[in-house]
Amino acid sequence: MKAIVFIAHGSKKEKSNNEFLALVDELSKKDKEYDLKKAAFLELATPDIKSVVTEFIIKGAKDITFFPYFLNSGKHVISDIPTIVEDLKKEHLDIKFRLLPHFGQSKKIQDIILNDINKPFI
Repeated sequence: MKAIVFIAHGSKKEKSNNEFLALVDELSKKDKEYDLKKAAFLELATPDIKSVVTEFIIKGAKDITFFPYFLNSGKHVISDIPTIVEDLKKEHLDIKFRLLPHFGQSKKIQDIILNDINKPFI
């Protein structure tokens, strides 16, 4: 069973966390690749990454992918998230873990920005 964890930083502001949860909910409805999909937060909000992974393993996931929803490659992307994934690999030797590049690496971001800034004003 394949699963994906969408990871955001987390915020003290509930509205910010809810925006991410809503995005993941919409993505989950459209995605056909993964059996299990859920949002997780690195800090300041719940659920955390390890809790989501534990839930997925209990449900039978054997292949878990992580998508860091981060724009830039700061400390969390370069160090914190990879460390968490490596720790999970050591704890769960029978599970395949895969860390995708962070959102900011997508080549499609430029197209989105150009589309948004070149719309005619009403």
